This record gives sequence, C-alpha cells and structure tokens, in this order.
Amino acid sequence: DLQEGESPGDMESPVDGEQAQELQKILDEERVTPMFNVNILVGLFVVILAMNLLKGGGAFPSPIGIECGSQSFWIANGLMLGWIFAITLYGRAYLVKRFEAKQRVGYKYVEGDIQWDGRATIVYPAICCLAGFFAGMFGVGGGIVKGPLMLAMGIHPKVASASSACMILFTSFTATTSFFVFGLLDEQYAPVCFGIGFIATYFGQIGLSILMKRAQRNSYIAFSIGGVVLLSAILMSIQSVLSLAEGEHHKSGGICGKDS
Repeated sequence: DLQEGESPGDMESPVDGEQAQELQKILDEERVTPMFNVNILVGLFVVILAMNLLKGGGAFPSPIGIECGSQSFWIANGLMLGWIFAITLYGRAYLVKRFEAKQRVGYKYVEGDIQWDGRATIVYPAICCLAGFFAGMFGVGGGIVKGPLMLAMGIHPKVASASSACMILFTSFTATTSFFVFGLLDEQYAPVCFGIGFIATYFGQIGLSILMKRAQRNSYIAFSIGGVVLLSAILMSIQSVLSLAEGEHHKSGGICGKDS
C-alpha cells in the first residue's frame, strides 16, 4: 500500500548513492529543530516589534520623532509590510525548494505531513491572512481560526495545537504593542486578563496532557479546539445581541489615539 505523498515511481525507481545521501541528509535535518528557521521567525518578530515602537502612535510618542499620521508614519508602516512580505517570499522559496528535493530523492510522506508545493505555499498562507484579518476584525485570537484550519489540512492534532500556541505567542505580543502605542489598551483589564489567561492555559495544558496519557486519544485536542471555537461564537453572539438591545454605541479611538 502506498502512503500519502508516495507514487508508484517512488517505490520502483532505484535511488543512487548521491540521492541516498541527500535523502539521509533531509531525514537527519528533520530529526532536530531547524534553528535557522526559528531564528528567521524571531528576527521577523523583533524587527516588527522594534518598528512598531519606533514609529509610535497617539498615546506613545515616537522615540525618533515620527508624528502619528505623517508621511514618515505611513512609510514606517509600509516598511513593516514590506519586511513581512519579503520574509514570506523567502519562506515560500525555501519550502518549494525543499519539496522538490524530497520529490527528487523519493521521500516518503507520512500521515499528517504537508506537501509544500507551489500551490500549497500560496493557498494556505492566503487562508491564514484571511483568518488573521477576520480574527482582528472580530477581536478573537488568530489561533482559534488557524487551529481548525490545520486540523482540516490533515495535520496531527498535537502539531496543530503546538503550532497555534506558537503563532499566538508572536501575534498577540505584537498586537498588544499596537494597542499600547495607539492608546487602546485598558490598563485595568490587561493584568487581570493576562493572569486569568496564563493560569487557565497552564492548568488546561496539564489536564489535557493527563487525559491524553490515560486515554491515548489525540482526538481530545481536536474536540477542545472545536469547543473553544463554538464557545467563542456563542459568547460573541450573545454580547452582540445584548449590545444591540441596550443601544450601546462604542466610539472608535482613531488611528492616532483615543480622541482623534
């Protein structure tokens, strides 16, 4: 029986010595954490965080004198988007090159692996961009959207859960700095919500780990992700209905502060 990602050619074609060495190199690299890729991700995060603080906002004056709403302010935002786009193009080129190398040496994919070909490296990032856009629009965490997306892609539940948590670490931190510089961060709510989130995450992770060790079922991760998404949708719907019934009107803070 063929595994996912295999073809009859992979099974029948002999692998020469050079291809065998390349295949072994790929296998050795995938047994350890790719620190170069991690460093690129951290570099992307650090640059975006630094530029976000340097350009300032309505409630946080720029250390280098950039005025909110000025031409230099929008240039700084454009540079951030350009940096993100450049790293995205590099990541896509790396993944496609690695996919082609795996195809060349007859690499056998296992269940849960993603074949990052030319199409996948466009479709999945585009979906993630839409997920992040709507997550920011409706005030929910991007991981709530990307977790189910990765499960739908066939990724192992443990990998999907860990990847979502990693993405939330970076995206939530940068989003917090954006709210801070624009004066939209409620200093009374922030420490309370941080404490509740940290404690709930800690005990939730411990409880789920114990449950999975006893039951030996990865489906609990998928059920927990689905339950969080469902609960979020219900609570957001209730809050929206209550706000409409009470006639609440929330004033926008504006791009350059609370009163702009």
